[in-house]
Amino acid sequence: MKKLTFAAALCLCASAARAQGSANLDRPSRNPTAAVKTVEEAQSASAASLAVSSAPAEIPFEEILSRPDDVGLNERYALQQIRAGDLRGAATTLERVLLVDPSRYRTRLLYGVVLVRLDDAADAAVELERVLATPALPREVRDEAAEYARVVRSRRRLSHFDARLTFGIGVDDNRNAAPDRGTRLVYGIPFALDAQSRRKADSNLQFVGSVGASRSVFGPTGDQVFARFTYYRAEQRVYDLLNLQAYSPKVGALVRTRWADFTPSFSFDHVLLSQSTYLRSRNADLRVERRLAPDWRGWIEFEHSYQDFTDTPRVTFAQDRTGDQMDWTAGASWTPDPLDRLTLTALHRRKNARNAASSAYRRESPGAQWLRLLGRGRFVLLGVTGEFDRYRSPDDTVSPGVVRHDDALVAQVLYGQPLDLLWRGLKDFEASIGYEYFRESSNVINYSYSNHKATFFVTYKWGI
Repeated sequence: MKKLTFAAALCLCASAARAQGSANLDRPSRNPTAAVKTVEEAQSASAASLAVSSAPAEIPFEEILSRPDDVGLNERYALQQIRAGDLRGAATTLERVLLVDPSRYRTRLLYGVVLVRLDDAADAAVELERVLATPALPREVRDEAAEYARVVRSRRRLSHFDARLTFGIGVDDNRNAAPDRGTRLVYGIPFALDAQSRRKADSNLQFVGSVGASRSVFGPTGDQVFARFTYYRAEQRVYDLLNLQAYSPKVGALVRTRWADFTPSFSFDHVLLSQSTYLRSRNADLRVERRLAPDWRGWIEFEHSYQDFTDTPRVTFAQDRTGDQMDWTAGASWTPDPLDRLTLTALHRRKNARNAASSAYRRESPGAQWLRLLGRGRFVLLGVTGEFDRYRSPDDTVSPGVVRHDDALVAQVLYGQPLDLLWRGLKDFEASIGYEYFRESSNVINYSYSNHKATFFVTYKWGI
């Protein structure tokens, strides 16, 4: 192990800045709200679900034919159809039950909810109003019917507005991405890390606020234009270099055709690192999505970003990373039943940079995510992603003649639920708790490290 001379120390500072920028600045600063977006997507899927309890036994259709007036049997059969994803069949079965016994308000509520899921807002509104007009209706049924009636009124509007406020805490056991071996290469020579550069555990407070609006062009289920503004802030307890702020406006449109849905959008990200401007990113995105089968959806997406990095008082090599980034993503989601969804993705990235040796790379990233809806707005999500980065040329200030190769694994688990399950006064509040394991292996020891992260978020949602 070499002793650190003054000249070597200067080189080490330069190398450390580059390593720091690649290992522990790029990941949080280029997509600071990634964790919160994952939570929001899971919450939205859970809120839109039609969760039903498991059936004790499969009911054959022949039994329904032999007992068409048995309302209890037909209702259980409708629940079985819902589990299988056959909402139109369930609607027909529930209609038959209500013809035999129109007073079954729970059945009528279920029928109204199925119509909501089928985007039949007009008929759904009629059925839900009939439920609410029932005398001596139990409170939990009235509350559920009133909530779905609100959803129906919202869907029938041409203009929609929403807002989200998220507060969270995070804990990392290696926030500064210190190398596993406790050493860092400078011109191929290993130097021991000093106390300030070794593995640091840290915690942070996070805040995310967003407001959005959309306008349907040709009826409530037609084409749309939309706009959203998001503000993110994270304050570290120890490692204040990663105090982040991000301002992100976005505009776009949803164009529905017989062949597919097209969503072009444009956005701008202004990221501040430790109170200083660090990144301005201009982004253009196009997503094309199509239903491939009753339980399969597929999409392709292309995003181009021009990332303009700015040196800060504490990160003096940020401009090395300025350049274009292009992402191509293909994905598919499989929903075998209303409670489960498996999502598979494959990303290809090309990152260009002024300093090709330290910052230009190619990434291949496969991923899989399983979402299980537990009913009453609760969910659990499991995900795993691989990231395989290949850099363009050697960075001689770190390891002369060695072209850097990084292989990373990201595994996560997330649980969420509405807080009104604990107390009715917390309606429109949702909580989530998550854990993430990150492991990167590299042929350059500076970039081999691991991190364990835990997060807790509380979100307030409002929308009309």
